[in-house]
Amino acid sequence: MRLEGKKRIIDDFWEQLSSSTLYLDETDTLLKIDRDQVERFYQPLAMYLITKTAYHQRLMVGVAGPPGCGKTAFTMLLSEVIKAVSDEDISVVVGLDGWHFPNAYLATHFIERNGTRVPLKAIKGVPETFNFKAALVCLKAIQKGGEIAFPVYNRNLHEPVPESGRVSNTHKIVIVEGNFLLLDEFPWDQFRGLFDIRIFINAGSEVIEPALIERHRRGGKAPESIQQHMLEVDLPNARRVLSNFSRADVIVYKKDPIYIDYIKYV
Repeated sequence: MRLEGKKRIIDDFWEQLSSSTLYLDETDTLLKIDRDQVERFYQPLAMYLITKTAYHQRLMVGVAGPPGCGKTAFTMLLSEVIKAVSDEDISVVVGLDGWHFPNAYLATHFIERNGTRVPLKAIKGVPETFNFKAALVCLKAIQKGGEIAFPVYNRNLHEPVPESGRVSNTHKIVIVEGNFLLLDEFPWDQFRGLFDIRIFINAGSEVIEPALIERHRRGGKAPESIQQHMLEVDLPNARRVLSNFSRADVIVYKKDPIYIDYIKYV
């Protein structure tokens, strides 16, 4: 292909992608789209995943990483790039957060921590506050194909909303994102077999801590509440995920919650 023809295709692709208006959540935070990042990292990864669809009825992609590493932004942008590259609505993102137990459940159920009976609502976000069984059942149904509804977590309501997301028949690539999807401990290790491609986002504390503070601030939490939640939930979760994840096919190294440093294909 002549250079000018290739450039025209890239320009057309970029125009299509940059015309998309993407919000991170219900707080109306716009997702920043950087052309250099898209061309260096997202477009090659999108092509890699699209080529894998030839071998699967529905390609299941699991994206895991510590809280605050930018999984939501990464998966949303990757999905949009896949659509722009293929010029079809073939990709959708499913978030594990949709399977948080409702607040009413969390307020009335407890676990033992360091000899103390702790309500789940006080440590919302740890693995025990997710409805693992329901998530596994739904993801297995999605894996089989067809149109499937799934719950979505609403960050204004701070509650999961049942059946507010939908995987359609056209979605050949389903990107599932969540902290614990590649956790190498029971029962979370049961997720691994669902995914055809496993992606892990690697980020250090200098990346995730500012991102977590900003996310909680957008969600309306007071500064003292943010600090407590980070110490009791977010940072222990991050250490747990980073030290105990199973093998990934692709590792994405982040230099901040938005920007990728480099990608390693294992």
